[in-house]
Amino acid sequence: MTKSVIVGIVVCAALFGLQAALTNKKGTESDVQALLSRMLPHAWNFVALEYCYGILNRTYVVFVTDEMICGARVRGPLPAPLLVTERWSDPYFFPRPSHVSRYAGIDLTSAGFKKMSLANFQIPLGEVEKVWLNSDPKWGMGTVPYSGRIHLRLRNGKTRELILLGKQDAPSLVERLRTRCSTAPGAPEVRLVS
Repeated sequence: MTKSVIVGIVVCAALFGLQAALTNKKGTESDVQALLSRMLPHAWNFVALEYCYGILNRTYVVFVTDEMICGARVRGPLPAPLLVTERWSDPYFFPRPSHVSRYAGIDLTSAGFKKMSLANFQIPLGEVEKVWLNSDPKWGMGTVPYSGRIHLRLRNGKTRELILLGKQDAPSLVERLRTRCSTAPGAPEVRLVS
C-alpha cells in the first residue's frame, strides 16, 4: 500500500469515528419526544436548522404557541454525515436530549426562556407578515436530509429561514403556521406563497 492510501484510510476512519461520536444514541428520538410533550404552554412543534454567520448552523425545536413562535436551540453545529442512515429521516433524531431537558418547566413565552441561550428566539405571531415554503435545494446542506425551508417575513422587514430537518410534512406545517399567524390578535393578513 502506498502512503497516500494509508493516509486516506486513516482519515476516513477518523471521520466515521467523529460522526459516531456526534450522533445521538439509538432510541433518543423517543426520549426527545417525551420531553417535548411536557413543554409549557402546550404548543405544536417542528425541528429546524438555521444558518448562522454563513458557515455555522443552529438546530432548533420551533414551538408554535397561541401567542408566539419560540425557537429553542437544541444542538450546536450540525455537520453533514458521511453515511446517512434511516435515523437521519426522523426530525427528533437531531435534538440533543440533554439540551431539550434544560427547557423542562420553563414557560416558552417567558423572558427566562430567551435568556437560556443567546440563540433562542421568540416572535409574536402578530409580527409575522408572510409565511412561505421553498422546496428548492439549499446550498451547503450536503448529505443532511431535509424537507424544505419555511421563510418568515416579519413586519420589521427581517426574514428568518428555517430548514426542516429530516422528513416532515412541509406544506402542512406552513399551512398550520400561516393559519396560526393570521388569526393572532393584530396580525396582518398572512399570505402563503409557494
